[in-house]
Amino acid sequence: MIAVVCSRAYADDAAAPWSQGVSAEHKAAAKQLLDKGNTAFLERRYNDALDLYKRAVAEWDHPAIRFNIVRCLIQLDRPVDATENLELALKYGATPLEDAVYAEAMAYRKLLANQTGELEVSCDQRGLILTLDGQPLDACPVTQQRRLAVGRHQIVGAKQGFLTKTMDVVVAGGGKEHVAMALLPLEQTAHVVQRWPSWIPWLVFGGGLAVVGTGALFEGLGAARMNDYDRALVRDCSGPGCGPSRPVPVADQQLETSARTYSAIGTTVIITGAVTAIVGGTMLYLNRGRTVYGDVTPVPGGGAAVTVRGAF
Repeated sequence: MIAVVCSRAYADDAAAPWSQGVSAEHKAAAKQLLDKGNTAFLERRYNDALDLYKRAVAEWDHPAIRFNIVRCLIQLDRPVDATENLELALKYGATPLEDAVYAEAMAYRKLLANQTGELEVSCDQRGLILTLDGQPLDACPVTQQRRLAVGRHQIVGAKQGFLTKTMDVVVAGGGKEHVAMALLPLEQTAHVVQRWPSWIPWLVFGGGLAVVGTGALFEGLGAARMNDYDRALVRDCSGPGCGPSRPVPVADQQLETSARTYSAIGTTVIITGAVTAIVGGTMLYLNRGRTVYGDVTPVPGGGAAVTVRGAF
């Protein structure tokens, strides 16, 4: 059914509040636009019909014409706009509407009540900028209400020198949620973070030095054994000397082998320890503390962003 301005509304134009101050010319223009809108609606050209009904309301804001806007918005799946226009259509109750139209309007009110909810946002910090689903809200300090479609919505608060805050709000059908937005100064959220726990680079660096010390110990043992070998040669090979016919004693040869082994082990261990110490020193350099502001992401224009998740 397409609503039209009923004869009852025309009969009491002088007394009806929705007709006061509206000239006959404006009423006629509204009726013409209404008829065109009805045709578009029947042809399911809902965007065209909506535009025509809005133009008709601009000529004469009659509740019956306003209710046709509601019909279009429902067809276009715009429950928030439909709810707002429905309340305007029912501003004067059933009087300006035909009985069937009024019954339909009340049915739509129940239907839309489950598809929208209210959100109240308040803030006390002057200069704080709020956005709701990317659209700006009124300047703070303020308390403001918005009717929204059911589901998840996002509020962002930002202010120079403060930590930007993002809040997810779940709006339930027929419900009312409240969010109080307050930001923290950046200096209150600052803390130092490091790539690794501070003990790890020191452990690697200190461990490398300890390994170098162990390698030096092996080098010392190797040098001591080599000195023992040299003294043994002087003792055992003096006089006629040692050669093919008189080989170096086995014990002396073992001293030399042991000295060279200890020296090779010491050199390898020292190199390993030095490399480890260098790695530890590099880790100490990379692990220098840096200041961050909470669990944040920098945002253009200064400040940072922190995300707070949850339903309100």
